[in-house]
Amino acid sequence: MPYLTLAWTPEQLDKMNREPFMVDFLDTFKLSPLTLATDQAIASMNKTLDRVEAEIAKP
Repeated sequence: MPYLTLAWTPEQLDKMNREPFMVDFLDTFKLSPLTLATDQAIASMNKTLDRVEAEIAKP
């Protein structure tokens, strides 16, 4: 059975690295820094982002 591997195109990677995409991505997780102004909220946001990064980094 063949194995299908999908890869991001350079255009897709470029789009993902732009600020509007990142704002939309963070809003998906309700992590907008504009609406979360307290220290506790920022700490929570960083903790969640660490978990997201850890999941992305898994092999």
